[in-house]
Amino acid sequence: MTKRFLIFLAFQTFIGAFSFANHTIYLHAHRGEPHIAPQNTVESIKLAYDLGSRMIETDVWLTKDGTMAIVHGRNELKELWGIDKNPSELTLAEIKGSKLAKPDKFDKKYSCCKIPTLEDLFAVIPKDKWAEIEIKGYGKEFACKLDSARQRAGLDADKLIITSFDASAIKDFKSQYPQYETMYIIGIKKRGEISPEEIISRAKDAGASQVAIGGYRNIDRNFVSKIQNAGLKVGVWQVENLEDLAIAIELGADRICSNYANNLRKSYRALKKSNME
Repeated sequence: MTKRFLIFLAFQTFIGAFSFANHTIYLHAHRGEPHIAPQNTVESIKLAYDLGSRMIETDVWLTKDGTMAIVHGRNELKELWGIDKNPSELTLAEIKGSKLAKPDKFDKKYSCCKIPTLEDLFAVIPKDKWAEIEIKGYGKEFACKLDSARQRAGLDADKLIITSFDASAIKDFKSQYPQYETMYIIGIKKRGEISPEEIISRAKDAGASQVAIGGYRNIDRNFVSKIQNAGLKVGVWQVENLEDLAIAIELGADRICSNYANNLRKSYRALKKSNME
């Protein structure tokens, strides 16, 4: 019996155990489609939208010269772009002059990708889709610069969800711009590490309406239900294969974030013969 078939059986078992006829699960693309195009680039993000993702997740840093740069962190900056520094130390000139450190890793049509700015991202968000902006390098001008860029791009505030592991950053952003929806992110490394009540407290104190949980194998459906019953939507990350997807569905998650969003969406539809948006 192949591993693929075992995963299929597990998936069918999970799906069969619960009825989600009235429960729409939103599958979002993490940094675009990074297994096809360089993560967090305009090309990767646009590809995710084109392949059917209604929302993409990306990361934003406020750099030392006031640029809003789309990059995850120092490791990504070094490995993908060959720049060995913290993203906060970038300049606009470095961003505009960026080149892939290993262009042969991707199809040649992506060889000219560059580090995008927030404005570059906003320019490719379709009118009927959304973006999740994770705060990576927060500073006193971050909120103002993001809102100004959003207005210049002609996007409504409800097209964006502002997220962070740092509850204080969310709280500060929300206090300045309450029209934005916000989400608190947390990673759970082991069972019992944190209670759902503590997560609820942190999220509500920050003004967040959603929670995203990493390490979701360390929680159960009751854990998720408690958070949802407190009026918060619950997402999980990273969901990378059918086994992960089955677990996320069993948990009753409202949203799923994946590096393989398009592949999972197609697999789900093929197995369940149902829609996942």
